[in-house]
Amino acid sequence: MSAPLENAVRIETEMPVHIPTPDGKAVAETVMVKVPALKDPATGEVYLTGEALEIMDKKKARLMGVLLPGEVKELRARLGLTQLKLSGLLGIGEKTCTRWETGRERPSQSLNLMLVALWEGRLNVTALQALRQPTFSWYERIWGIGSCGSEHKPYMIKTTEDPKEPVTHEPCSLAA
Repeated sequence: MSAPLENAVRIETEMPVHIPTPDGKAVAETVMVKVPALKDPATGEVYLTGEALEIMDKKKARLMGVLLPGEVKELRARLGLTQLKLSGLLGIGEKTCTRWETGRERPSQSLNLMLVALWEGRLNVTALQALRQPTFSWYERIWGIGSCGSEHKPYMIKTTEDPKEPVTHEPCSLAA
């Protein structure tokens, strides 16, 4: 008995690529794409190769306006960012960036808009950093780290029963 596809013939066939609606619940459009395939002469069965699936995936990404995995990686390199820094800039997990670059996942629609804007130069890293909210640490606020170098100064927080009075704080000494 011969191995499957041992006598297969390389052909080119048209395959449908379904473009989903923005919510992903229906098909907005179907386009036909020519792709390489293997045809079993004995049965007439057509088998798609990995190359065919990649071509179909790229076509779908292009029609949806999504950056391809290689483009995400190229963008990150062009911006001079590590996966960790890009992840922090976009507010996503580092593993998410890895999955985008390997093609295991695609960016969400909103993140893709940002990536495309970065890719096309309509948005830059400095502007994106300015949009990020500053991180706030109660630990730093109470102990005075950051504003006074690396000194560890405790603060006394004063509160009142009157809700109209603001909460205040002032440095205090730990000396007894």
